[in-house]
Amino acid sequence: MGSPSEERIPGREPTFLATEEEIAEVLAGLRGRNIRPPCGSRQDRSPDVSLMASRRLLSFIARLHRRYRHYAKQGMFFPDSRLIVTDPELRVIAVIHPVNLLALEGKGGERADERRRILPFDAFPELKPGDALDEASYGLNAFVLAKRSRRLRAVPGLVHTCPQFRQRRTVAVPFGSEPLGVTGLVFSAHRDPYGYAGWLIEVVEQIERELQAGGGEAERGTLSESEKEGERAGFLEKTLTVREREVLDLVLEGLSDEAIAQKLHISVWTVRTHRKNMYRKLGVSTLRDLMVKMKGWRSGEEKYLV
Repeated sequence: MGSPSEERIPGREPTFLATEEEIAEVLAGLRGRNIRPPCGSRQDRSPDVSLMASRRLLSFIARLHRRYRHYAKQGMFFPDSRLIVTDPELRVIAVIHPVNLLALEGKGGERADERRRILPFDAFPELKPGDALDEASYGLNAFVLAKRSRRLRAVPGLVHTCPQFRQRRTVAVPFGSEPLGVTGLVFSAHRDPYGYAGWLIEVVEQIERELQAGGGEAERGTLSESEKEGERAGFLEKTLTVREREVLDLVLEGLSDEAIAQKLHISVWTVRTHRKNMYRKLGVSTLRDLMVKMKGWRSGEEKYLV
């Protein structure tokens, strides 16, 4: 990864912000190829995308997810954000966001419930594993620039091609020497990009050092386990809706239908409908069957990517 740590200098624009030249080059390329990005209205989603990802990419995602979960448990996650990981061709492999992590951990209490009510998650682009974030699909964004420049890039809201991003900032950085892929954050345009960019590059550099330090049989064992975790992630992402995964998390924590309804601000009848659909999709008929199946999928206390 060719991105040095960025240093804030008063009165000067941060060097990781997209330049006018970079923006013009992407837009000119789209015009020259007569491409009008569909902006999500027509997505050619790749099937079983987690199975197409490399082992090292899945290992990176597993480590990134553990760190993000740690921040969420401490109440230090970034609000108004999505954390996205793509492969080298900018196909989305994983999408992580704070609300799902709070449900996953059962943490946060009233403060978490309040955040769930006020955060405008519906305004985010509906990205799922297998979607493409390249310029042909979503036009100009930080993921496109990070891939092109192979360094940390950030794009402010109104500069984005697609309307889903114009109230957001995107910041992204490639990782791995090949590179393995690109990871980045989508967050509110009103937020200062320094904190988001600083956290992102720090975590990516830490994980890269860990992956470089691991070698031989130990590394192969870790990557094999991470690959299995990625396969579980892809299966659940593809099989269950976001709400069904939230209900699944809370069911596995032992909450009653009434408690789940209160936590998710939905009716008990809706919870039971989600539970019924979830059981059917996972091929189980009872809570005991579900617990046995999920226990067989887990490694230690790790669950799956959100």
